[in-house]
Amino acid sequence: MLKQSRWLVEQAAIKEGGFTGLRPFKYGDKIGFRGLLRVDGIPNHQIVVEGLISRYPVDEPRVYLHPHPEEHHWIRAVDPPYLCYDREDRAWSPARSTFASCVAIAVRYLKEFS
Repeated sequence: MLKQSRWLVEQAAIKEGGFTGLRPFKYGDKIGFRGLLRVDGIPNHQIVVEGLISRYPVDEPRVYLHPHPEEHHWIRAVDPPYLCYDREDRAWSPARSTFASCVAIAVRYLKEFS
């Protein structure tokens, strides 16, 4: 269950990561950040990084991007599909990983596939 103290850390991490186009949201049990993701040399993308208050930080948030720069790295078991990515030997760690780290992975993905 997401605690208020952790949510404050998450918001600070988004700001410190320089993700100024993202804003926090809460809707029912869903919580996260959404907005424009700006990456140098790449057209802007809409991003939503979303977790469940009841399951965060145990469960990693999902990353949704629009448009998709390619069609292979998406989990399509739900609609809309969400990004499937590799953390490069850094598995999701509830104690250390953040929404901002998921955004950073989305940036890496866009740089590689856009």
